Amino acid sequence: MKRCLVLVLAMVLAAQPASADPVELSTFRDLARPEPALQVAYGEAPAQGVDVFLPDGSGPHPVAVLIHGGCWSATTAGREQMRHLGPELTRRGIAVWSIGYRRANEAGGGYPSTYQDVASALDRLAEEAPTHRLDLSRVVLAGHSAGGHLALWAASRGSLPTESPMYGAPRFVPRAVISLGGVGDIATFARFVPVLCGPGIAERLAPADKLAEVSPAALKPSAGSIVMVSGVLDRLVPPWVAYDYARALRGRSAIEPRLVNVPDAGHFDLVTPSAPAWQEVGHFIEEALAAP
Repeated sequence: MKRCLVLVLAMVLAAQPASADPVELSTFRDLARPEPALQVAYGEAPAQGVDVFLPDGSGPHPVAVLIHGGCWSATTAGREQMRHLGPELTRRGIAVWSIGYRRANEAGGGYPSTYQDVASALDRLAEEAPTHRLDLSRVVLAGHSAGGHLALWAASRGSLPTESPMYGAPRFVPRAVISLGGVGDIATFARFVPVLCGPGIAERLAPADKLAEVSPAALKPSAGSIVMVSGVLDRLVPPWVAYDYARALRGRSAIEPRLVNVPDAGHFDLVTPSAPAWQEVGHFIEEALAAP
């Protein structure tokens, strides 16, 4: 009898509507995006730049490295799509280093350049840290969607074979990598890329013979922790995508990713300040940066 009541209660709860509709792409696009305090170029292409937001105070400041999404495609906005998160983080005393990169379908982008751009932007952070009073011992990488893939890759690039054109020793180890609706296992997700992002993206970004270099699931991460945040209602990158990455790392890495599924959240809730999901993400960032 007790078991029957539990089953009935579970069915009733499952039938309840979501407390709020997920944030739509149009709402995300319409967010106000303030100009950064400064921009730092690390290459000649317009995409090869960094938006910098600095908090008040003398520092040294902890740093959130933001990596934008957009299907790895130049048909979407670049690093400017994350500018609305600059003030959100600086008011918490966190500096923002929001990087752009050449996408798979723009001039010079794809393998290996997209990844080299991400690495160069992170190396530039290490070079600029003294000038802007940034604390390299307190850095978090936070990437959304395609940027989640690149954040996980960036934390794993130290395990690349030395003959890879993308090989290079990282200049610092992040406290955490926080993937927001990101892709960690390119091998299992590649078949969905043409449907979501258009033709040619997957082939240029992750050639079949280079998956071992570009899929974070095939590499070993170097970070204090990894948090995979998924919206339960995300139709673009559902929670199983994070699970695939965590499963691929089992037995191969000392880091066990933490899987967080946010109820009532879609793909864009994770980076929309008015959404409860962003408050949870902000907590993860602050928690990682405050850890000893």
